[in-house]
Amino acid sequence: MITHYHDFARTHIPAQPTDLPATPTYAAAVPHPTPGVTRRLYGLLTPYRRTVGVGLLLLTLSVIAELYPPLVWIRVVDHGIAQRDWPYIATQLALLVLVFGAQQLLSASRGILLERAGQRLTLDLRLAVYRKLQAQSADYFESQRTGDLIARVTGDVDAIQDVLVRGTDSVLANALRLIGVIGIFIALNPVLGAATTLPMLAVGALLWRYARTVRPTYRAARTRLGDLTALITDRLGGMRVVQTHAREAQETARVEALGRELYDVQVRAVTLRNRSFPLARFVGNMGNVIMLGGGAWLIMQGQFTIGGLLAYRGYGRYFYGPLDDLVGIADLLQRAEASGRRVFEVLDAPVTVQDHPDARPLPDPARGEIEFRNVTYGYDPARPVLRDVSFRVPAGQRVAVLGESGAGKSTLLGLVTRAHDPQAGQVLIDGLDVRTLTLHSLRRAAVTMPQDTFLFHDTVRANVTYAHPAATPTEIQDALRAAHALDFVQALPDGLDTLVGERGVKLSGGQRQRLGIARTLLARPRVLLLDEPTSAVDAESEAQVVAALDDLMRGRTALIVTHRLSLARGADRVLVIQDGRIVEDGPPAKLLEQGGAYAALDRTSRALVG
Repeated sequence: MITHYHDFARTHIPAQPTDLPATPTYAAAVPHPTPGVTRRLYGLLTPYRRTVGVGLLLLTLSVIAELYPPLVWIRVVDHGIAQRDWPYIATQLALLVLVFGAQQLLSASRGILLERAGQRLTLDLRLAVYRKLQAQSADYFESQRTGDLIARVTGDVDAIQDVLVRGTDSVLANALRLIGVIGIFIALNPVLGAATTLPMLAVGALLWRYARTVRPTYRAARTRLGDLTALITDRLGGMRVVQTHAREAQETARVEALGRELYDVQVRAVTLRNRSFPLARFVGNMGNVIMLGGGAWLIMQGQFTIGGLLAYRGYGRYFYGPLDDLVGIADLLQRAEASGRRVFEVLDAPVTVQDHPDARPLPDPARGEIEFRNVTYGYDPARPVLRDVSFRVPAGQRVAVLGESGAGKSTLLGLVTRAHDPQAGQVLIDGLDVRTLTLHSLRRAAVTMPQDTFLFHDTVRANVTYAHPAATPTEIQDALRAAHALDFVQALPDGLDTLVGERGVKLSGGQRQRLGIARTLLARPRVLLLDEPTSAVDAESEAQVVAALDDLMRGRTALIVTHRLSLARGADRVLVIQDGRIVEDGPPAKLLEQGGAYAALDRTSRALVG
């Protein structure tokens, strides 16, 4: 399976630019819609060509066996019955039984092979999309909606698999049947065969016209479905907020409005389908009229036989029966093209932060020295958040980063771990530009703790050991104790095996934060990037969290973004950022004496506490 995925990824995931200089943000590099979506969709089958090839061979043999029985009617009626030759009839019947058995065996084998290829395609494509998303930078996700991405990874991938396997199998089977039947028709009677197949040309023209007309409608339907999925995902995640503010009716109205838009688009597609398909079926069935009338006339003229006409009638279900299938597949193909376009948009999106081809691991153990050299960065390059920022943090030093909301404090932390790359300047760890280091080694050495610790819907044990799954029971207990979390974990119903709920909903903010600290302790980073680590906890929990953070930071380099001066006062040094620039830098006591921005913040903080 891994081999299949790597073949798939190498063939179908575009190579990404790997130049080391400043990287553009995702918003500036959104790709145009990919041309030739249908051709590219079928290119996805390339890694499975052997399996598909054997399946198609079995399909061909199965169709040949399927088309044999009506020929028996000719022999039995025109020869067996006419000559009253029962041994001949018995031989033909025995042969018919063998053909039926062979056809079912071939059909079952083909189904297994093609379904296996389809399931591999689904797995590999879904994995490719997920890995591409996992490789994207923070810029990308800030411009996307989680629900819409989920719809692409799940529903759109399923739609692609549906048409590439079930649809392709049906199209090829019906195409082979049509070709075979046309050949037999003409071989039995060239004039009647040509006349009977004539309406199918008109059916092909009608289907082609329908496909061109309905394509934009299906694209709109997939877009509306993504919008609806994104809205529902967002509102379910924020259901507490919705209920707290009694906004249920308004949110239902929003879901209903998007649902109605999706309904209108789908009804438009259904209307187009039901305008086109009945006409196509009517035109196609005119062949039956021609077959019966023309066959009867030729028999009366002595140019055809009753057995031949019975065979024609027997082949009619293979000739006109596939019409409904082909019409349905034309419809399915339009849906798959719309889904394929959405999936390829993800696969084609540039990865703006990735390993340079010559990237090397950060030496282990890292010292933890951080340096910014003339760094400028903006989510929109025309509006920098940080401007020409320079500072150096010696290994083991604690530095508090203060400033108003939007000043660029959290962005500064993201630049250390390459959540973003600067448009100008350099960020260094231990004297090495972070863009020359492997992301894995960089992010193992420098760990970010956000203001609201994210916990997976799993056990306490799984969340705490997430960065170090091989941690021993003693290591887990020591980490929990150092994080001041051991007592409350032991008091949980199932201790370490207690499920914490989605995003840790069963725990308080302080408890989640302390489990996050324990998880970070087990990760053993050299650099800590703390983003408002106490903002999501109440006053009663703050003292425990601060104590746990103190243990966590001991012996490590730490950058602490905070609005709470209690953490800043215990730092070795304070950086104050205003309008994307560092306006003050020094020990807290010295900055107080200077009476500048930090002193003003300290006075405000003490006044609020008082």
